[in-house]
Parts: sequence; structure tokens; C-alpha cells
Amino acid sequence: LVMREKPTPLGRIVEYLEHGKIRRGMVVAAREAELAVVDVNGVRRSMPPSSVLFSRNSAGRNAGEPTEQIRTFEAERAQFLEQIDLDLLWGVVHDQGRAFSADELAELFFSARSPAAGSAMFEALLSDQLFFARRHLEFVPRAAEQVERLRVQRERENLKSTSARQRRALIQALVANEPAGPEQARALADELERFLFNPFTRSRELATLLAEAIPEVQPAETAFEILDRLGRPPTTPRFVAIAGLRTEFDAAAIAEASQVEPPARAPAEPLLTIAIDDEETLEVDDALGCCAMPDGNLKVTVHIALVSDFVARGSAMDREAATRATTFYLPEAVIRMLPDEVSCRRASLLAGQERNVLTTELRMSAAGEILDYAIYPSRIRIERRMTYAEADRLLAQNASNGGQGDAGPDDAQAAVRDVLERLYALALRFKERRLRTGVASIQRRETKVRVVNGRIELGVIDASSPSRTLVAEFMVASNWVGARYAADKGIPIIYRVAPNGLTDAARERARLSLHPGYHAGLGLDCYAQLSSPIRRYTDLVLQRQLLAVSGASRQELCQSQELLQVMANAEATEFEARQLERRARRYWALRYLAENALDRPLEAIVLRDGASAELFDYAVRGTLYGAPNLATNQIVTVKIGRIDPLRGWLTMEYMSPSTKLARALP
Repeated sequence: LVMREKPTPLGRIVEYLEHGKIRRGMVVAAREAELAVVDVNGVRRSMPPSSVLFSRNSAGRNAGEPTEQIRTFEAERAQFLEQIDLDLLWGVVHDQGRAFSADELAELFFSARSPAAGSAMFEALLSDQLFFARRHLEFVPRAAEQVERLRVQRERENLKSTSARQRRALIQALVANEPAGPEQARALADELERFLFNPFTRSRELATLLAEAIPEVQPAETAFEILDRLGRPPTTPRFVAIAGLRTEFDAAAIAEASQVEPPARAPAEPLLTIAIDDEETLEVDDALGCCAMPDGNLKVTVHIALVSDFVARGSAMDREAATRATTFYLPEAVIRMLPDEVSCRRASLLAGQERNVLTTELRMSAAGEILDYAIYPSRIRIERRMTYAEADRLLAQNASNGGQGDAGPDDAQAAVRDVLERLYALALRFKERRLRTGVASIQRRETKVRVVNGRIELGVIDASSPSRTLVAEFMVASNWVGARYAADKGIPIIYRVAPNGLTDAARERARLSLHPGYHAGLGLDCYAQLSSPIRRYTDLVLQRQLLAVSGASRQELCQSQELLQVMANAEATEFEARQLERRARRYWALRYLAENALDRPLEAIVLRDGASAELFDYAVRGTLYGAPNLATNQIVTVKIGRIDPLRGWLTMEYMSPSTKLARALP
């Protein structure tokens, strides 16, 4: 420290350096070259004025004995010292590019200047130099990169401590299913619970220890696993806790969901409208209709739930939706973007109910070409709600009867079957037109996992089934039309652009853009997602954009800068959601296999010329060992070798060729 001389009258409290530590005392006598100072214990010492770092006002010579005044000063300092948050202070001043005195920083932090506050701030800055570098008696805020580098360095040093070594050994023992002392285990469980349920304040040191224990797994999942093994399983569903997802909505958003009144919309032309979705789906956001036109073409109506009629820009629900960005679909739980009152009831397209919708009306030729379109808000009645399985059965029934349907008297059923048949035929032709551009149509089977009251249910979703193809193609068509309309009218929206990708993976990685561009994964000149406003915040925002331009909404149009913020949050959250959902599905699928499919022969489809395989009945993939030269898509008999749900590992051992015919995966 660089000392500085200054006049030091009697009765002032001074701070000085002694054996490398800052001490405080009161000046009780002063000569030109010597001061007499009494400390808090009443000890008197002499020192030159140049030894004084700071000279501060006291309560005055008549305010009691020196030791009493110093004790009062020390008590005030202690109160200030407890309140100081250097991280917060650094965040306020780090970009100002200048040095500060301790008194300046104290005044800025406490909104008032006092001797005790300045003294406390100086001690805090001197003892922890992570955020500020000392320059003589002033302090310079460090650059953000320096702070991060020093933070990492400190954490590494902390990991070398005895405590860290003990915790590391305990964590590794528990991961290896070895016993631990009850007191140690209880203390660690308490720490892991705090780590897991406070995602914004998770200890980096503990995260590093957990990552070292199981490098293949996120620290939060390792924490959950250890708590489970210690007999303290969290009550929150596994992957909800791991991701730190909020399960409750703000009270204002819940109240708003019940009280908001949507505007009246003009009824659409009466047309049989069908909603098709999974059996357990509660938030139904799309429905379809179709009829023949006098000119020989067909009219298709794609209705999307008009969520923007319920969720106004800047409202409590809008703030919640913007923060959540998407609905998370996990085997154990669905964490919705909007309160259930809106997402599952008031806005959901429920059978027999009238609902406000954004309608995309398509005039299509029998060859699947979109000849004309219109987009407008309307009010419809959903005549029929069907599951994909029910729709597939009706379509298969129709095909087996040469397109004539059943000979029964159920006119309503016949009408539904007729609409499905028309829609499916058009969907196939529209898809065929897209594929002519060179798009590679890759549709993997998907494992469907549900965990209900601790019981794991496993199934397979065939994305190429007739009803799923039907729905998917008309969602693509309506999204393309919405994007084309926005591009032509100059409406600012968020597009999905994939100029080079031809694979399913590339389609998922399509980047977001404020400018229309080619989507090679779909074979379309521009594309945007507007079909799931109940589940995706970007879809809700884009729905508002279209309504604002059409004059069908009083809400203002979002400009590019606002859309950029929505886009940035959406990209990050959607990626996290996909990763979390995949990880959760694989974990629970492997748990199911470990409990139900060991030590018995299973049918599998060969992939990558025998390097891997997919279990036929479960659509779960893993590494294949011991197989001879095999052709891709050949069906073989295997048994499970190694399975580890926590790490996501699955290996299969080849047994023999299967009696089933080889088939290509969809």
C-alpha cells in the first residue's frame, strides 16, 4: 500500500497498516512528526503521520472515551460490511472505464456517504480482489473476461482443498453404489437439494465435482440420481427438477386466464371440422376441413387456435409465455407455456365447442397445387375430435372397401371418412410436389414414453402413418402460406431458413431469420411456424403480427428489434427443450427395457451395415455387437447386452437372423 500524508487533528479516527492488516484507532495527541493513537482495546501507540491510510471524522472529542467511540465505529462498519455485494456493485460500474475511491463506491452502493461505510467498503475491496483491481488507494473495475478467468482459477483452487477432496470421494462412492456414513450422506443430501432446486444459484464448485463423477451426465441429473440413491428422492418429476423448470404460474397470469374475454369473431362458413391429435393431448391447437368446389377444385380450411385473442401483448400471461418460450413435453409431466385455463380449455379446439381461430383457406387442385389462399380470423364449431389411431382406422377401412366406406347407415361417420379421404389424398399430392425439389423425406419412428404414477408406458409413433402425414402436410402448407403472405406484404415476422440442409436433423436446425429464405429441408421458398400458438411463443407473436396488419386486432405490430429479442430467446429455449425431451425419453425408455426386456430375444432392424440397430417394438437405438456382415434394414434377433439409463448406454448382442422379412425403416 502507498501511504499518504494528510493533516490529522485530534479526535479523528485513523486507519493504518500493522503486520499486513488494517487497524483503526483514535488520535489522542499529535505532534509534527508523531501521532499518539489509542485502539479499540485501549492500547496506545505512536506512529508517524505518513503511516495513516485514512483519517475519518468521529463523533467528536466530547462523545465519550476513545475506546467507546472506536467500538461504536466498528459496530457501524460491521453493519455496512454485511450488506456489501461486490458482484452487484461491479455490475453497475464495470463499463465506466475509470478508477474509484472506496468512499465513492460506498456512496454509490449505499446512496449516502459516511466514514463507517467508506471504511467497510475499503476492507471489502482489499480482501476480495475478484471484481476490482487496486491502484494505490483507488480501485479499477476488472473487465468481464478477467472476472470470469479469476473466478475459474479460484474454483480450481477451491477444488484442491481438503473439503473438496472429501466431497469428491463421497460423491464418487455414492455413484459407485458404495455405502456412506449417515452424517456425511445427510450433509451432502442437504447440499444437493439446495443445488437442484435453486438453478440460478447453483454452486460451480459442486457442479464440477458432480461432472467429474459422471462426465457423460449433466451435474443436475447426477445430483438427482444421488438423492434418489440416498433415499431422499425429490418430489418434483425427475427432468423437471433437472432442468429447473417452473411448474407454477404467476397469480396474475392465472387470474387473467380466467377473466379475459376474447373478442367476438364472425362465424366461418359451415363446414365439417375435424381435430386430430394424440389421445392424451389437452391443448388442441389445429383443426381441418375440406369440401369439393363447383369448379372441380377443393377447398381446405386449416384452423389454428386464436390464442392472441386471450393473450394480449404485455399482459401477465404474455410475460409468462415470453419467459417460458415453449411447452416442455416430458414423459413424467407437461410444463405448459400458458395456464391450463387458456391452453387446455378456453383456447383449445375441443369437440362440440365454438372457438375463435385463425383460418387459412386454401383452394387446391386435385393434383395438390395451392391455387389461391386467404387468411382471416373466424369462429368455428369443432364437430369431431379424433385420435391419430381412430383416423388411421377410418382411412384403412375406406381403402379396404375401394374408397366406398362402410355400408352402414351412419351418415355422420361417412361424412368424416369422406373428409379424411379427401384431405389424405391432397396431402400426399402436396407432399409429392414438395419432394420434386429434391427434398430427402426422412421420417424416423419415434419412441413414445409416458410415466404415470411411477409406471412406465412405452410405445412407438410412426410419423409416416396416414393421419400423421395428413396433419403434418397441412400444417406445412398453412405455415408456408402464412410466410408467403407476410413476405409479400412486408409484415415483419420470424422465418425459418435452411438453405443447404436436406436431412431431418438439418430441418430441426433451421435457423431463425427476420428475412425470408429457402427452406431446403421442406422444399419451400420461405417458411415460418404459426401452427402452434398454444405451445410456442414465436407462433403466438407471429399470429399477432398477421392480425395487426389485417386490422383484426387492436394490438400494435412488433418491429424488428422486438422480434430479434423474441428470436434470440426462442432459439436457445427450443434447443434446450429438444435436448431435454430427447434425454428424458431415452432415460425412461432404457429404464423400461431394463425392467422388462432383459434376457430374452428381441427383433431389431440393422442400421449402418451392422454397426448399430433399432429395437423393432420400441424404436430405441443402440450399438450392435457380434454381428456378421449384415445389410442395412435387415431384421435380426438380438438380446440386450449392456444398458445404463443414467448414461444413456445401450448395447445389443447379435443372436441370429430373424424370420421376419427385411423392411426399410420409414
